[in-house]
Amino acid sequence: MRKLLIGLTVLVLGVAFVLPAAAQKPRAAAESRVIWTVPAFVELKVTEDSYTFPELQPGIDEFFVDDVLSLCINTNASWSLAITVKGDGADHLLVLPAKTSGRGYAYFPVDYKLIHLRDMAPGTYNVTVIYTVTAE
Repeated sequence: MRKLLIGLTVLVLGVAFVLPAAAQKPRAAAESRVIWTVPAFVELKVTEDSYTFPELQPGIDEFFVDDVLSLCINTNASWSLAITVKGDGADHLLVLPAKTSGRGYAYFPVDYKLIHLRDMAPGTYNVTVIYTVTAE
């Protein structure tokens, strides 16, 4: 009788632990795709909005100034820099950036060089330099 009682106890305990595990609710799995597009962007900052050359010595033909300003380019793409010089005397100003293309963030100086000054008539000249950065 004792063996029968122990057997029934084991059977009841076994059923009590096995049945709930076997009776789990059915599961289902699914998946979903997530898609997004990050567009290219580009930002350009110029550290100086104007520059005046110091008084030039009479008779010189060239004058160079380094680190006149800096350009800060921030982009998540490759970029290229274009420079346009407009105004009287535009043919006599060279704008010399340290870089003209790159990828991502860049901070670099720009130098100016006046050339062929002996060919210019006396006077004050005013030019506008336009910096354009294009994300590629």
